Amino acid sequence: MVLKPIDRKETALYLGYGKHEPDEIILKMMDECEGPLMEAARPAYAFGVFDTIICSEERIALSECTLELTGKDIGKLLRNCGKAVLFAATLGSGVDALIRRLQVNDMPKALITDAMAGAAIEQICNDFQAELAVRFPGTVQTMRYSPGYGDLPLSLQKELLATLEAGKRIGLTVTDGSMLTPVKSVTAIIGLRDADSEEEALKLKDRMAAEDFTAELSVGNCGKEACQGCAFHDRCHKAEKEEA
Repeated sequence: MVLKPIDRKETALYLGYGKHEPDEIILKMMDECEGPLMEAARPAYAFGVFDTIICSEERIALSECTLELTGKDIGKLLRNCGKAVLFAATLGSGVDALIRRLQVNDMPKALITDAMAGAAIEQICNDFQAELAVRFPGTVQTMRYSPGYGDLPLSLQKELLATLEAGKRIGLTVTDGSMLTPVKSVTAIIGLRDADSEEEALKLKDRMAAEDFTAELSVGNCGKEACQGCAFHDRCHKAEKEEA
């Protein structure tokens, strides 16, 4: 998986500029920070798609796994969704190490690199959702909802990563305090529901045509070794290609 050029406007938002434009000095520093960041990054993601089983307004089970999602907020999010997507993405440990070094030697660049890393992981999430739209045409996606949002427990991180086998597949783990390692990582849940009407389905089709979704569909940047014993091997587009 290749990291795309990092969006400067998104970086500015992470730096707290809001609607204001960074000055030329900051923009130049972004240019200087981008190369080392992209060299350090090893972006990867993993995901699984599961049928939802509504147990109550505050408890949703997922097919083919033991993970249960609890809380009123996630119940509302997935209320009309027949499927739920578990997703995890990371920039890799090299980015964390780069930021730590800069914090010792060059704090301004550390702050900018940190913001650019935030923008980069956001781009990866957005690209994944574009792939998801191709994989499941005619469906509407909910917002990304992460453990720790609202009343969805942060402690869910551990079981979510275990369900995705994220440690083996993309090197993403969680501490005893439910913090992700590497730090520049994201986990999320996305609901999928069928378009409610022919009009909504046509709008989705037009949007996909306008944005030209041509991204290759794959589970992510899993190494070939990770396919051995992977719970998602039978559903993985990448595995199909490698076995062909």
